[in-house]
Parts: sequence; structure tokens; C-alpha cells
Amino acid sequence: MNPEQLILMIGAIGFFYVVVPVALAVNRRFRGPRTVVCPETGGAAEIELDAWHAAVTAMPGPPRLHVAACTRWPERARCRETCLTGPARV
Repeated sequence: MNPEQLILMIGAIGFFYVVVPVALAVNRRFRGPRTVVCPETGGAAEIELDAWHAAVTAMPGPPRLHVAACTRWPERARCRETCLTGPARV
């Protein structure tokens, strides 16, 4: 076995035993609807996060969260998604 094949095998093993399990765990954690307080209206809103985006961005740091759907849309579709930064939950 030459060095290039060995490096490729080590990379593949690392991918399947580290990256894939972390991505699947993050996806499970962030999928499904959540009820939050809308910072713009002060009322309750149900949001759904883009779980796959969170899973892909979880390596090598904290996942980046984006709202995929919100009950306040379409009238507030271009909001800054500040409901994701604070502890405001209903």
C-alpha cells in the first residue's frame, strides 16, 4: 500500500467515524418545529430550523442556525432571525 492510499483510508475512516455521526446528531437535535417569542412582534411564533445546514456547518465548530419556516412568514419573511440568538422560548 502506498502512502497516498494510506492517507486516503485514514481520511475516510475519520469521515465515517467522526464527521458523519456528529452531523447526524446535530440534524436530529435541530429538526422539528419549535415555539419561540418573535422579537419583532413579541408574540409566539413557531419556527422550523434548517437542520441539514446546521449539521453541515457543525464541523469544525458550533452549528450555524437558519430559520427554514416561520408562522410569521410571508409578511415578515425578511426578518433578521434574532429569535435564534436569545433564550426567548414560549
